[in-house]
Amino acid sequence: MRRVARVRPLTAIGVAAATALLVACGGEEQQASPVAKPAPSKPAASAPTPAPTPPPPSPPLDPAQLAERGRSIYMSNCIACHNVDPSADGALGPAVTGSSEALIYARVVDGTYPEGYTPKRDTRVMIALPHLKPEIPALAAYLDK
Repeated sequence: MRRVARVRPLTAIGVAAATALLVACGGEEQQASPVAKPAPSKPAASAPTPAPTPPPPSPPLDPAQLAERGRSIYMSNCIACHNVDPSADGALGPAVTGSSEALIYARVVDGTYPEGYTPKRDTRVMIALPHLKPEIPALAAYLDK
């Protein structure tokens, strides 16, 4: 069987005793308030926060690493329309091996063609993928076979 502790209500004698103890210990007699309010604090003067230091630039990738990164980007973003083998035509997209970096940039980032370029297929199905802009050199390294 569980025992339940009983809480006794504070009586006038208990309040008087607590007040007397407070006064005896050096405290001042205070009026009881339902909620104790903390003293207002002044905002501390703080030094300006310095701007975060950017990370050091990563060393450039060697051509083999750049091409491998491009292969990874191609496999995760391009093979839905282009062939897994970039030298073969895909279901929607043509073969892309040997494409210039300017063509890759225009097609991937802007969804356009470079001026004067004649498309292999005039379908205009490919959408722009501007989030791949930083990866254009890697894609160009992979497709430059």
